[in-house]
Amino acid sequence: MKNILNIYIKRPLLWDLVIAAIVCFVYNFLLNKVCLNICINQDLITSIFSDLIGTSISLAGFVLASLTIIVTFKDNITQKNNANASNASEPIVNKSQSGIELLFSSKHYGRIVGVFTWAVFIYLFLFLVLSFLKLFIGKIDETFYAYLCIVPIVLITLTIYRSVLVLYRIIKLQLAR
Repeated sequence: MKNILNIYIKRPLLWDLVIAAIVCFVYNFLLNKVCLNICINQDLITSIFSDLIGTSISLAGFVLASLTIIVTFKDNITQKNNANASNASEPIVNKSQSGIELLFSSKHYGRIVGVFTWAVFIYLFLFLVLSFLKLFIGKIDETFYAYLCIVPIVLITLTIYRSVLVLYRIIKLQLAR
């Protein structure tokens, strides 16, 4: 499971698009084989786009705030360690570091920041694309409406999942110490 997660986190957008394509394929298969009668009109798609636009920009702000907090923790820990090392009146004692301090000084810190940075970029990209699509919705063929909703929903869901998974792993590491 760890190897799959590492592969997924190395190229998140690629795997998210692959999963979105699979979901679109399953939708198309169900539409043709099960004969689902789904009525999708321009007003419904415009409403869904509005919801997705609001969701994506809100989540971009939330993830950006999380990223800022993580970077601030790292800077705070670095300054604390530098202050302890420069205090010459006390002998330097090798104190045991907390799980969070170990995490921020490890190679995984860059990966964590990368996950959150990619999340912000994905949400901003979705915001821009959906905003422009909403402007030109009248020019788009109705057969593509469902796919234009499925792909952003899958991207938003997987990006939330990835961010929460990383946060859960950080919390789990901190509680383990």
